[in-house]
Amino acid sequence: MFDLESITDPSFIKKLSIKELNALAEDIRQFLIDNISKTGGHLSSNLGVVEITIAMYYVFDPEKDKFLFDVGHQSYVHKILTGRAKDFKTLRQYGGLSGYISKTESKYDIWESGHSSTSISAMAGMLTNNPSDEKIITVIGDSSITNGIAIEGLNYIGEKRDKRAIIILNDNKMGISKSVGAFSKMFSRMRSTRFYRGFKALLIHILPKVVVRMFHRVKRSLKALIQYDNMFEDMGFDYYGPYDGNNIKTLIKLFERIKTHTDSPVVLHLNTIKGKGYKLSEEDKNGDFHGVSPFDPKTGEPLKKCNGIGYSQAVSNYLIEKKKYNDFIVITPAMIAGAKLQDFQAKYPKDIFDVGIAEEHATVMSAGVALNNKKVVLLMYSTFAQRAFDEFLNDICRQDLPVIIGIDRAGIVGEDGITHQGIYDVAMFSLMPNIIITMPRNEQELIGLFNYAFTSKHPIVVRYPRKSECVKSLDYTYNTTLDWELLKSGNKLNVLGYGSDIERINKIALDNNLDINVYDCKSIKPIDEKTLNNVFNNELPIIVFEQAVSSGTLYHKVLEYKEINNFKSKVYKHTFDSETLIPHGSLNDVYAHFGLSDNELLETIKEKM
Repeated sequence: MFDLESITDPSFIKKLSIKELNALAEDIRQFLIDNISKTGGHLSSNLGVVEITIAMYYVFDPEKDKFLFDVGHQSYVHKILTGRAKDFKTLRQYGGLSGYISKTESKYDIWESGHSSTSISAMAGMLTNNPSDEKIITVIGDSSITNGIAIEGLNYIGEKRDKRAIIILNDNKMGISKSVGAFSKMFSRMRSTRFYRGFKALLIHILPKVVVRMFHRVKRSLKALIQYDNMFEDMGFDYYGPYDGNNIKTLIKLFERIKTHTDSPVVLHLNTIKGKGYKLSEEDKNGDFHGVSPFDPKTGEPLKKCNGIGYSQAVSNYLIEKKKYNDFIVITPAMIAGAKLQDFQAKYPKDIFDVGIAEEHATVMSAGVALNNKKVVLLMYSTFAQRAFDEFLNDICRQDLPVIIGIDRAGIVGEDGITHQGIYDVAMFSLMPNIIITMPRNEQELIGLFNYAFTSKHPIVVRYPRKSECVKSLDYTYNTTLDWELLKSGNKLNVLGYGSDIERINKIALDNNLDINVYDCKSIKPIDEKTLNNVFNNELPIIVFEQAVSSGTLYHKVLEYKEINNFKSKVYKHTFDSETLIPHGSLNDVYAHFGLSDNELLETIKEKM
């Protein structure tokens, strides 16, 4: 039994026997299950890469070589081997261990990747001036490698015969949920038969390296005479695989051979079991154990159960009801599980399209659907939407196409941290022509805004947060308008905002008898000029609350309107500036840090009164 919390650096691993390495792998798996069940985090992806990570540290030199993880949420084993096991009790908590790669945590953390598919291009940059004896190794999943950025990186590196790029393709047939698309089918063919995989593994173990290398080259030559069905070899990579990525002895043999490889860049294709070592996770085909909240490891059930539905589920349920009477399709980039769309997919499999980790493609495809006079709903997380900036701008908004854009995880997201915060999309969409941007204050208003969106002749964004509170029932026929709503009247201050913040502020005002006006500005673009005139005409100070960067958002629209119309009221903001990086942590902890807790909202309002 290894004392994982006593590890200070990875040097110890090179002294272990194969038997000891396998024991280490089992101890790490149990450690991950025990700890993630308490803190929450990314479980399945890390259970699948235990042997790969151990073998990398055994063969390569982490003091000199660079390990890149794409995406960084599969780096928990790397964190343990580099001396951070003792910190896992703070995983994803405010001030604690990040759930992704973080250069502030360790010198061994090289590439901060919160979004997928960037590591190969980063590797290309590092290879331009790296020392000749330095190896750069990237671990990338089969779903991540299908993204356009990854393909661009492969396209570049494939022709660089003098660059010793080492790409480890972690093929577990899963992204968050099951991998989709032609690449997935290609990888399935490349996995070939169990007999062939076993025969190759046997060759590695029983033959000298020089004979195995000769067999590898002969195989490539013979194959080239018959067919061209391996994308990586056709692009110039020396392709090894597929091999068992959960067999430490095989991995060490493969890594040792690749370590001295000098002919060309390498792709090592490894089959792994996502969630290996935890039966419930191994059998998970829906992505339920990809990212988890604290759970009971015996049953897999979450410790905190919801007695109703959250925002993502509310949208999915709404779309199921809407589909009974309306003809439309749903497009999402690898977000079937994340957007809670499994039930919609089960009921209407021909009307939902999961395009994989391909936000740009999903956006342009939605434009194409709209051009063909079909209603389309495009659903993705706020943090991923920014990857498709140009496609939203030119292909949807410039052409004024009536695409309904559901932006999930809008605002502060909590434990996923810096790379996943949903505070930039309002500024991004506000720059674009023709688009409507909305956000409801509660789940019922969410339904109303989606019903409005189905009537819109312009592109429309409906934002909604990641939120732990749950609602038990909703009226799916409820309708609303874009008019701002006065929730509470007063004589001392005007409070403007949107989303769940304005709902909380209204409750705070009522509970504390605050003499203020509270406005729900559910339409961020366009602004409700009639109501805003009334706000300025009462000549009270104005404070705008937003979980967004203040550049180009509601605050700036209010300021602009003030200047154009020569109003005199003082306008304050409670937003984020563009230099603010929001760390990981629970929503309550992050709220408290940025003055968004109930008590701090109350004090801010009292100060401005």
